[in-house]
This record gives sequence, structure tokens and C-alpha cells, in this order.
Amino acid sequence: MRLARRLLFDDDTRKSELLSTPVKDLGLRLSGTLLGRCIDRTLEEVRSFGIALEPYFYLSDAYGCVQRTVNIGLGFWDADPLLRDIYADKVGRRRDELDIVLLLKHEIGHAFCYGHKLHQLPEFRRAFGIRGNFFATYPRDNRYRYDPYSIDHVNPDGDHYAQKHPDDDFAETFSTYLDRTGAWKERYRGRLGALRKIAFAGRLVRLFGGQAPHVGPGMGEIDKPLEAIGASVAQFFRLSRTRYLKRAQGFLDDDLLAVFRRRERLQRPSTPAVALLRRQRKFLEASVRGRVRPKDPKVVGDILDKIRARLNALGLVYLDDEHDRALAELYGLVLHKTLLFHRFGTFREL
Repeated sequence: MRLARRLLFDDDTRKSELLSTPVKDLGLRLSGTLLGRCIDRTLEEVRSFGIALEPYFYLSDAYGCVQRTVNIGLGFWDADPLLRDIYADKVGRRRDELDIVLLLKHEIGHAFCYGHKLHQLPEFRRAFGIRGNFFATYPRDNRYRYDPYSIDHVNPDGDHYAQKHPDDDFAETFSTYLDRTGAWKERYRGRLGALRKIAFAGRLVRLFGGQAPHVGPGMGEIDKPLEAIGASVAQFFRLSRTRYLKRAQGFLDDDLLAVFRRRERLQRPSTPAVALLRRQRKFLEASVRGRVRPKDPKVVGDILDKIRARLNALGLVYLDDEHDRALAELYGLVLHKTLLFHRFGTFREL
């Protein structure tokens, strides 16, 4: 790839743009992503145990199954490689495919419990030590005490999460049972309490796995779907763009926001900024190229491609009575960036 285009569309630039973007406007989807592959792989394993449950998966602000439903939210950041990088920078770790599959099995365990209302069964309540209202007894702030030497709980992730609440005890036990290698038999050898729970989970799978659940996919609440998250990615992650902007050669969002406007709350007639670019592109490209005569004649087109992509992504407009000002400032921006690259091989101020 040519240098100009590589700088304009490099990963640090794209990360800076993502950080500036409202989460609801990311345009993410599950199909064709790491998350999509993990869902397919997980469901294949789940179905191999005769489980007919069909959860509803959607992108959300966290991983979790909505209580009393079979609706499973997935952390939106795992649907995009660059968002995964940003999230890993924040938390200092990155889930791989095996980690996500294990997590999905856990959440399907919750869905299996809620869909078949297992928590109402007396034997289930005895096996997992349920006392009182199943949904009203979660520890505050997700804090819980645990016994690191417990022989009554599985511990697949090493975080003793099964000891948080009976709901999570079952979900962790369920995901442990859904291991086609049967590795849990050796791992929990001698831990009679954990083995009894795993055997009980297996019995529940055989009893209810082929049955349609009481609650269907999409029924009930959908908690914090992607389209409801209005915060920018930077605000959501509580991260500064600074670390990425230092290396983001092609970041033009702030420049474009100085020329054009956001559509929200405008009372006067306006036109999409990308329409102005489309009408005036030949003029801009020919005029700037003729004035600068850059060493790389394609650089002006590269800059205009970048501007078009960001105007579409940001949804910027200009007021109809400010057409001439907007065109003049857009011309100035393209000219300035072309001169920078022509003279110094960079799009940043020196």
C-alpha cells in the first residue's frame, strides 16, 4: 500500500476514530466476526449434548444472560479487532476464542436454567443451596467470599466464580459438564460435592435438553442493547484518545467538525456534507493538485477518500446559507494536508 493511504487509514487513526464514535453508531454485527464464530462453535458443542435451546444473542455493554430470559448480551468490543485491541489496552488482557466459548457456555447455562425455570425445582434448590428468592439474593456489587479449597464447587477459570451465587454455581457446573473430552472427571477426582453437581447437571440436560423452554428467544427484556448506548467508545471505556492520537496520522475528525456541523438540534435548512464533497470532488482534486503538484499525484484523492468516509461516519452537514464558507474551508483543509505530505511526508503538524 502506498505511504499516503497507509498513513491515512492506519490502525492508530482508526482507533482514534472509533474512540470518538458513539457506541450506537459503530455499525457492528455478529456475522463474520470472532463472536459469530464463537457462537457457532458453542452451539455446535451444546447441541451435541442434545440441548435444543436457542438463545437470542445480541451486542451489549457486557456479557450476561438477562434474568428470566434466554437473551444473552455479548460485549460489543469483541465484534471488532480494533475494539478488541482498545479493550485489551484498558484491562491488560485479551480473551481468545477458547475463553469466549467457555464464557458463552456459562451464559447458556443461565439461559437453560431460566428457560426451563429450573430454579423452581425443589431438587435443584437443594443441590445448589438456594434459600429465599433466587433472583433477589445476589451479593451487592458482585463481591463475594470464597473458599479456595472448596471441594463442592467447580472452578474452570480459577476465579472461584461458582461460589458467588447458586445461579452462577449452576452455570459454571453446566459449562463444565459440556466438555466433550470429559476432562472434568480427572480434574475433580475426589471432590465429591463438585462431582455430584456435575452429575446432577448432566441429568437435567438429559431431562430437559430436548424440550422447548418456557421462555422463547427474544421474549422478555433485552438489557442495554448496542443501539441504546449513546456514549462514545472513549467515554464508555473511560479512556483518553491521547495515546492513539500521538500516532494517528490520518485523524481528520476534529478538522471536519470545525468545518461542518452535527445535524442534531439544527433549526435551519441543512445539507449532508458528503453531498458537497460529491459535487465538488473533481474541482477540489484538480485545483489542489494543480496548485501543489505533489510528488505523489494520488495523495489528493486519498485525502478526499478519507474525508468522504469520515463525513459518512459522522453524519455531518452544513447550513444551506453557509455553502460558500463550507466549500472554502474544505478546500483549505485538503490543500493544507496535501502540502504537509508533499513537503514532509506526514499529515501531522510538525
